[in-house]
Amino acid sequence: MTRRIAVATCFCLLFAGTTLAAKKDDAYLINKRDFKKSFKVIALAPVDAAPYLEMPDSVAAIIEQEVTARLQKRGFTVIPSTVLATIRKNMEAQVGGVTDTEYAKARAVREHSLREVWFQQQFDALATIRISVTQVPMESDRVEWDGVKQKVVYEGRGKKYSASISVSSVSVGIYDSTNKPVYLYYGGLEPLMYRDGEQLQPLTADRFFLDEKTIRKAAQLAVSPL
Repeated sequence: MTRRIAVATCFCLLFAGTTLAAKKDDAYLINKRDFKKSFKVIALAPVDAAPYLEMPDSVAAIIEQEVTARLQKRGFTVIPSTVLATIRKNMEAQVGGVTDTEYAKARAVREHSLREVWFQQQFDALATIRISVTQVPMESDRVEWDGVKQKVVYEGRGKKYSASISVSSVSVGIYDSTNKPVYLYYGGLEPLMYRDGEQLQPLTADRFFLDEKTIRKAAQLAVSPL
């Protein structure tokens, strides 16, 4: 429930997490039948991630491709993220650009852009896609979360042990015209740490997003209840 409270409060923040993925029916925050009756056209927001993850544009494209494919397969019409991205880019130019440290300015641009895309386009719901980060238990160098099981990479000597480890997931949230969340689900992506001997260390950004198969699977899991 922690994740749902966080996303309802502000979907642009990193989401707090739970250890395992919820049941697929729990992804719907309204009646599932009502969801499918009410939402036919879904607009996508650009795939988002914290700057320190240094997500390549190619990874964002892969994730959006998988989300789009699933939505279209289930009968939804999809407005690509380029529509919102263009509006956001124009607004950033109007305010003289936005740097990574101008959080209030960036948030204002995002909020205005969302209002503008609702005004300009005809759609029923907006889907946000984010690389979310959470802490989960690691047991004997293995970790299980959000529908996946993975082995933690290790270097040097040292015994297997249990601890709490940072991991990432692809999260998909869908919001109605009042910004009320109507869908939220996650697909486990990858651990963000490795074991160095008997210590956990953070991985550097150049070691993220290296396995396309893993990236696609995480995106697929995040929209699998649809």
